[in-house]
Amino acid sequence: MEANKELDDILRLLDSRRLSEAMELLGTFGCKYPELNLTGPLDDIRSDYERMSGYWSMGYRDPQLDSIYDELLRRVYRLTADVYLRYAIAHSSYMSGICRRIDVAGRDWSEGVLRGMLETFVTDVAMLGLEPEHVRAARKTGLYSDHQQMMNDLFDYIWTSPQWSDGMADAFQQILLSPTVDANDQSLIVSALMLGTMNMFDINKFRILVNVYRRSGDENVRQRALVGWTMSIGQGRDVLFAEQRQLVDGLLADAQVCAELTELQIQLMYCIMAESDNSRIQKEIMPELLKHNNMNITPGGIEEKADDPMQDILDPEASERNMEKMEESFRKMMDMQKAGSDIYFGGFSQMKRFPFFDSISNWFVPFYFDHPAISSMYNDKGTGQFLQNIIKGGLFCDSDKYSFAIAFRQVVDRIPQNIREMIANGSGMMVMNEISAEAQQTPAYIRRIYLQNLYRFFRLFPMRDRFCNPFDRNGGGDRPAGYLFFANPMFRGTRLESRFGEIGSFMVKRKMYAEAAGLLDNYSEEAHDYQYYMLAGAVLSSRDRAVVRSRMSGLTAEECFRHAVELHPDEPRAILGHARSLFSEGRYSEACDDYAALLRIQPDNMSFMLNYSVCLTNMERYDEALKMLYRLSYEYPDNSNVNRVKARALTGSGKYGQARKIYERLYESGNVENEDIINNGYCEWFAGNNQTAAELFVRYLKKCYPQSGLGSYREYAEKDIIVPEQEFLKGHGVTQTDIQLMVDLICATVLR
Repeated sequence: MEANKELDDILRLLDSRRLSEAMELLGTFGCKYPELNLTGPLDDIRSDYERMSGYWSMGYRDPQLDSIYDELLRRVYRLTADVYLRYAIAHSSYMSGICRRIDVAGRDWSEGVLRGMLETFVTDVAMLGLEPEHVRAARKTGLYSDHQQMMNDLFDYIWTSPQWSDGMADAFQQILLSPTVDANDQSLIVSALMLGTMNMFDINKFRILVNVYRRSGDENVRQRALVGWTMSIGQGRDVLFAEQRQLVDGLLADAQVCAELTELQIQLMYCIMAESDNSRIQKEIMPELLKHNNMNITPGGIEEKADDPMQDILDPEASERNMEKMEESFRKMMDMQKAGSDIYFGGFSQMKRFPFFDSISNWFVPFYFDHPAISSMYNDKGTGQFLQNIIKGGLFCDSDKYSFAIAFRQVVDRIPQNIREMIANGSGMMVMNEISAEAQQTPAYIRRIYLQNLYRFFRLFPMRDRFCNPFDRNGGGDRPAGYLFFANPMFRGTRLESRFGEIGSFMVKRKMYAEAAGLLDNYSEEAHDYQYYMLAGAVLSSRDRAVVRSRMSGLTAEECFRHAVELHPDEPRAILGHARSLFSEGRYSEACDDYAALLRIQPDNMSFMLNYSVCLTNMERYDEALKMLYRLSYEYPDNSNVNRVKARALTGSGKYGQARKIYERLYESGNVENEDIINNGYCEWFAGNNQTAAELFVRYLKKCYPQSGLGSYREYAEKDIIVPEQEFLKGHGVTQTDIQLMVDLICATVLR
């Protein structure tokens, strides 16, 4: 929307400390939208600015001038932020509906009253134990129902609230640190603070999140606060609010904080991979499970259904193979989960359309059996134990636990009686990787479950576009994506920078090159060490399009690896990276020197020997290459890569008959690659078998471009077969006339 762009422009001016221009634009915006009522507050700020400017223009030098100017910047920011919120509410039926509902509820959200309501709830729950049995159930249901509705309202009130005062922030901080307030309520409030601060940075809300992370005695609340301030920092205004950097620097002085931030960054990477992990499960694992669907999953493990009596006669080992494949498929999925993958996202993503998820707070509320939406299931003797067993296993995030319970309630009446009895006594449980109670209390596990809740909200909530999405891989303009908080400039040059390499290595191993490039951009110049150059070289070697747009484009992979070699001259990984980068640039002589150096360090390394031979072959030093290739083919007679390099070297040295025999063996083995077909064609061409060469070239072209027309085949023949090897062809007596005749012959062969 145009108005949003105008307000964004004002915020950018404030980030650049251009106060006068920001006030002018904000005044123009206020005239355009008088219903937002910003003229009066803006006039007050402008009056203070003119007073300050007037004294300065007369030559008075106020020692507090900078601090006064900074405070005026912050006042304009707060006013702009509040106007931004009012405009969004006025122009969004969804947000205006939420605000109307909060107003209609007519609740008193003053700090004292709110704290009283929260503490009274804890007291009332404790007093339920004194109620008679016949009164307790109804009283408990009403108590939790009223409280959950109040918390829904409070959640919406917080995330739609304007900039907070210091006093309001202090009061909420006390509530969040109080041992007399329920931890579930504190967790929900922290999530609301995060949503609000992500949408529009508020230094007071940010300060609460940092202090709760630092001081809370409840690990669930503490970890939510950690996620909250890290997700909010991407939209921060540290130029305007020096306190933000001070708060963060204070945290980073603690090595344990840096360790938790590193774990959190890796966990966020796993969240981003949820879609690809789900695709892998659907394409690789589930088909294998379905293929062997003659299995039952029981408490004792994977067992077979009744066998076909003829199976043992026709294929006596089939049942054992099926069981092994079934178990292997389950093992793959469980290994993915252990590593950190969100394996349940795909399955539960279709179960977020229940009315339960219409309320934003229900995406964030910690799972508890007394939630009004599922409490009847928990109290049902037939299904309550089953649900407890599932939830106790710790397999699902809170959001998925609610989905499972609600979905199960809808189908339980249609389950046959005998199956329901099995469920009631727990014998119908699936065999899964349960997580111990101790492991479920660790900070890493708590954080992981919460992040999965967040990912589901930002990927599946119908009105998610109303929120700043930290999982948007495109980021926000010149700011890094929220999930990649290590790339935020606020962490450059800090103690956390020593952990950048660990995160970068994680990304490169998983081919997340765009993210790795963003992280590498955030290194300070002083931190350009060996690991930095190795990572940068790997990223720049990836040819990822997103990397090309990175600020790293000023470097090349070869330069990065060269710097790494200079720092560690005898490190094989650095030399190998440099050799590969040179090879990719066609600098075979220099690459050859690198491989020779590697062979001096590891003289029997097969990979180094083979690549050294490739360089020699490309330099047309065929005799030297063949000496090493004969040794390799003796030691590794069945290695296809050795054989194909040897065939190319034999072709180059004019030993076409020997090369032809190798290509024949490659075809027979089924290990033939596209490059083998082309190189076989060159061999026949040089040997004078032009028609055979043309047929091989056509075979290659039809394999690579099956839908192409005749004109395209001519173009592809020149592009793939002729142009890349012009020097090679010329060195073997192929003239321009030969080339044109061969292209014509290729086209004629296509038509046959």
